[in-house]
Amino acid sequence: MASVDLHPNSPIIHPVTRVSNLFRLQNLDGQIDTRITRLAEIDLLLSRNPELEQARAEEAKAREHRDACQSALRKAEEEARQQQQRIAETDKTLYGGSVTSPKELQDLQAEAASLRRFLATLEERQLQTMMSFEEAEAAVAAALERCQALERDRGAMAETLASERANLETDMEKLNAQREAAVAQVLPADLELYLSLRKSKRGVAVVRFEAEACAGCGVSPSTSRVDSARSGQDIIQCGNCGRILYLG
Repeated sequence: MASVDLHPNSPIIHPVTRVSNLFRLQNLDGQIDTRITRLAEIDLLLSRNPELEQARAEEAKAREHRDACQSALRKAEEEARQQQQRIAETDKTLYGGSVTSPKELQDLQAEAASLRRFLATLEERQLQTMMSFEEAEAAVAAALERCQALERDRGAMAETLASERANLETDMEKLNAQREAAVAQVLPADLELYLSLRKSKRGVAVVRFEAEACAGCGVSPSTSRVDSARSGQDIIQCGNCGRILYLG
């Protein structure tokens, strides 16, 4: 019989076995799970943007403060206007010639002086409220600019995420088709066990036997269990974690 000389770089082709079919299904399900998780992340990113939401809240708060400052400024302006009107009326009486009594004239002069002193207080108050209003307007402008910048960034991010989502959905279609074909190669009883383990073992039902240990839990199976799993034709589970061992 002629011998077959294998080239050292030739790929090793593992035989198709019950366990290798399950391992292939595991790989496909892992890829599908990864894409499902990412699609959910994309949906969340597109539906919510905490940074933009906070910026909008800060803008609304800045506008509310600006409006309060504006109301205070209008009130200060009106109070100063009314005070000026009182001064004008007092001066008219004082210098109009209708009052001739020295005592009344003296009282009017004192009242006019008092009114002017309070007007100075009101005008100082008006100046302070005007400065507060200008600062509040600047804060609104800054908050609005930040919101607009974040909205522009969000628009660019949305385009990128939409493109990524389209690619993921295309991948999902291919992977689901491959999964259907892989499931068809699995025995019904093996599939039932696999799905049960997937549910109880956080999505990982089949693991490799690496470095003399189960890759799922790190425990070394017994020699008899390893020997039984070596052919791949029998479903051998790790004695510790229960996952299916794959020695391919």
